[in-house]
Amino acid sequence: MVLNQNSLYKKNNIFFWIFDLDNTIYRSNLKLFPQVQEKIGLFVANYLNLDINEAQKIQKKFFEKYKSTLRGLMYEFKMKPDDFLDFVHDIDYSILKNDDEFNVILNQLDGEKYIYTNGSTKHAQNVLEYMNISKHFSGIFDIKDADFEPKPDMESMKSFINKFSIKPKNALMAEDMSINLEPAHKLGIKPLLINTEYSWNKEKKIDYVDFQSNDLQIWLKDFIKNKFD
Repeated sequence: MVLNQNSLYKKNNIFFWIFDLDNTIYRSNLKLFPQVQEKIGLFVANYLNLDINEAQKIQKKFFEKYKSTLRGLMYEFKMKPDDFLDFVHDIDYSILKNDDEFNVILNQLDGEKYIYTNGSTKHAQNVLEYMNISKHFSGIFDIKDADFEPKPDMESMKSFINKFSIKPKNALMAEDMSINLEPAHKLGIKPLLINTEYSWNKEKKIDYVDFQSNDLQIWLKDFIKNKFD
C-alpha cells in the first residue's frame, strides 16, 4: 500500500537515507546504465568465447537466476570478480553533469546518507563525483561488502545495516527495482520505489512498497517542503 509522505511525520522521523545507485541516484533517462549493460554483454562474450547474441542470452539468464550476471559467472564458471567489475564500469560518466539542484536538496535533507549498490565502490564514487554530490554521503556499501551476494539478499541487507549502525525504524530506502525493497520492508525500513522506463524484474504485487515516485529529486523536494510546512 502506497502511503502519503505525511505519514512519515506522524509515526517517526527519518535519520538514515539509503539510496540505490544506478537509475536511482541519477535519472534513468540519462542512459548511463545501458552502457554498463552493454559492457556486461561484451564481457560475457569475451569470457565464454560466444557471439554477442548468445552472450546476451546468458546475461539475461544469470540476471534472472542469480540476480546478477556477476554472481552467475562466479557460481557457474568460478570467475574472479575484479576484472568483470573493472571492465563493465569502464564507461563514459561525462553525461552526468554537476547537479546543483540535487546538492541543495541533499543539503536540506537531515540525517546520514548512504549508497547501497550491486556495483563497485569505484563505480559509485565516479557517479557521485561527476554529479558533484560526494560530500553528502557517509558511506558506500558495494557488491564486495555484500560478499558478492546481490540485492535482494537479506544477509546483504543486514550486513549493510550493521556496517553503518543504521536503525531500521528511522530509515528510508530508495530503489528502482521493487524486489530489492522487500528485505528493507521486512526489517522495518520505509521503501521508496523509483519508477523508470525499464521493466526488468518488476513485480505485479508490491504491497511492501510504502512510497512511489517517477523522480527521486521531486519526491525529496516534496518531503522537505512537507516537513517544514
